[in-house]
Amino acid sequence: MQIIDFSNHFERQTLYPHLASGIGRCDLHFGLMPQKVHIISICISYMGKPMSSPKFVKSVVRTCLRIGKGDKVIVFAWRHMIDLAEAFALECERTGAMALIELGTDELYYQKALNLPLEFLRESSPFSLALLEVATANIFISGPEDPERLKLISLDRWNAMIEADKSYYDRLLEKTLRSAQITLGYVTPQRAKTYGFDYREWKENIQAAMDVRYQGMQVLGKKIARMLEKAGEVHITTTKGTDLALKLEGRTALINDGVIDDDDIEKGADFTALPAGHVAVVPKESSASGIYVSDVPEANAGLSIRDVLWKFNDGKLTSFDGGENVECVKALWKEASGDKDQIGSLTIGLNPKAKIGFVYNQIVLGTATVSLGDNRELGGKVESSFSFHCTVTKPSIDLDGKPIMKNGKLLIP
Repeated sequence: MQIIDFSNHFERQTLYPHLASGIGRCDLHFGLMPQKVHIISICISYMGKPMSSPKFVKSVVRTCLRIGKGDKVIVFAWRHMIDLAEAFALECERTGAMALIELGTDELYYQKALNLPLEFLRESSPFSLALLEVATANIFISGPEDPERLKLISLDRWNAMIEADKSYYDRLLEKTLRSAQITLGYVTPQRAKTYGFDYREWKENIQAAMDVRYQGMQVLGKKIARMLEKAGEVHITTTKGTDLALKLEGRTALINDGVIDDDDIEKGADFTALPAGHVAVVPKESSASGIYVSDVPEANAGLSIRDVLWKFNDGKLTSFDGGENVECVKALWKEASGDKDQIGSLTIGLNPKAKIGFVYNQIVLGTATVSLGDNRELGGKVESSFSFHCTVTKPSIDLDGKPIMKNGKLLIP
């Protein structure tokens, strides 16, 4: 087992999660996950102490990622997660695989992101690219421990780091790597303070959201997926102003129910998230029409993004407005390349115990989430350096004119 430093590229994963960092789901989800990466995303409370549940680590390594002799596993972690990184690396080596730990620190990351010349930030890390050629599997443990200084990073510096990550991401799309994103590092008192979360409530809710009947979510998820795949059009409305129509026309729906079964594998969906619970579908390109108004804050880059308002006409985004901190996201969108003005995905939440207002709004039962921009991680064709999702609560959803949800309550027997 070896330990090396990777702070040069780790947090860039946030805006453009092409995966040297695994940051994309919480603090910064302006980016995307590559479609050929098999990802298991796990989010529970872990505070840097020796792993209290070795069965959990063993399950991820042996069952979820199927690590074994001949594998070369890179474990990416921040300093406050080093004990967990060691547990994963050791479990990998117990299977006969070889493991290497890349270690990042908050201070080194922020000093580089805030103070080094732009020319340096634009350079791709040769170490990351070289490791990518060697690895057969990745385990990403999220961070940083304290997201407060993320909001100090200027737009030109974010764009420089996005540019540096492009070659890594492009190469990663060409490869098929088993990867696990372990978002345990997000659950810290510092992050709770930055986003205004009640830390104790957050920890308790994550645990509750994991302690669900996964079989029940699986059954419900399959029912919704079948209905989405048969529908030609979906119509989403809320009392807050959302009135959005999307064409589906036989698109495959992917279920994240915490269980990877044969049906998931057949669809190419070697992905789950814990806490789990949603069904996602990629709408037809250039089909969006209407208005989408989010009504729950999204934690991003040290900021709470509120009341996002998107207007679509003939499949293109025509207006990007909203409330608090939306201008920060819009600025990144303006600078982004590719199909940034197209709808990316529609997600319907399944988890009955997850609560709105933390970092997993998209899994909460009775919600709908829409993303803008790149959707290749779901097998879509929209390619962009920008991707952002936001959620509506208590939506009404019709498929070909028939209601399947009314004010957040599913109408499925």
